[in-house]
Amino acid sequence: MKKILFLSYTASLGGGELCLLDMVTGMKQDYGAQVMVILLNDGPLRHKLESLGIPVQIIGAAESLAAVKTNSFWASVGAWRGVIASARVIAQQSQTYDLIHANNLKAFVIAAVARLWGGAPVVWHLHDILTAHIFGKLNRIIAVTLANYLAARVIVNSQATAAAFAQVGGDRRKVRVVYNGFSATRFAPITPAMVQQARMDLGLAPTDFVVGMFSRLSPWKGQHILLAAAELAHLPNLRLIFVGEALFGETKYADQLRETAAQPDLAHKVQWLGFRSDIPLLMKTCDVIVHGSTEPEPFGRVIVEAQLAQRPVIATAAGGALEIIQDQVNGLLVPPADASALVQGLQLLHDQPELRQQLVAAGYENALTKFGLPQVLASFNDAIN
Repeated sequence: MKKILFLSYTASLGGGELCLLDMVTGMKQDYGAQVMVILLNDGPLRHKLESLGIPVQIIGAAESLAAVKTNSFWASVGAWRGVIASARVIAQQSQTYDLIHANNLKAFVIAAVARLWGGAPVVWHLHDILTAHIFGKLNRIIAVTLANYLAARVIVNSQATAAAFAQVGGDRRKVRVVYNGFSATRFAPITPAMVQQARMDLGLAPTDFVVGMFSRLSPWKGQHILLAAAELAHLPNLRLIFVGEALFGETKYADQLRETAAQPDLAHKVQWLGFRSDIPLLMKTCDVIVHGSTEPEPFGRVIVEAQLAQRPVIATAAGGALEIIQDQVNGLLVPPADASALVQGLQLLHDQPELRQQLVAAGYENALTKFGLPQVLASFNDAIN
């Protein structure tokens, strides 16, 4: 029986943490692994894990670690005392485990340093594209150096993430691509009557053309591009729903979005729903789902979820999205940060319901066969072996 210690710095419920949930529960239930999760901060992830019967331990991280951002320099230098303190704890905790699965960059740095004190072998699950735009030079050097010398394996969520890792000096021989996995069962119980009621609850008319965006509110997620497209589009029945809220100190951007949406030509078209737990139902209330990242997305969970919800997707042609969507076959691709191109895509799907159905059928098949949870868990198990 394999014993895996899963380590995560964050305890939010972002894409990386949702992937962690799938890996932990899948390895326990389907592969009989003995699992334990250590979180360096408390949050919703702990409650979700505990509800699934997964043992969780909270080890408070030093405050200096919280100051480290992806592009910081001096904060990164100053955090090493905290890293070493946490690493000593993890080294001791991991003595009886076969490996440590580090689910984010800070967790990986701690686990890699723990290896120097006899900690278990480390697998880094890299969910981010290591570009200069997002990660500062020092942080990239630290991450890649530790990975090359101290990681047993680097699991990445797309070929795009793998290519970026190699481009900044990462050892490609250590890399295994394991896509995020999904189960269609979350969407199966939703009936047309439930969708109709949900639309009524949101004040949407049967003839409204509803476009949804599901993501935290962040400049690179592109909510402002969809708002710009809504201003340009000649679609009187267009309605937008935004599901998600600002994280990581990005409330100023969220305020700017709401200010834009409050303008007279948009105010009646836009709803802000915040964080919601009924994502499958809300996705099915939409006629189209937009994935509008202005920078290359490492993977793009929302795209696959939309395909499983059997809704057509418009996504930006960059990063992991190119490994999910084949343009005009199982979705539409538009250039990043191009509101005019997005308008054309929305107009096309509005005017051609038969095209929407073709994209839905192909997208659903794509999600089931390429990103089904059983296939992904098998790839993950192979990667850690």
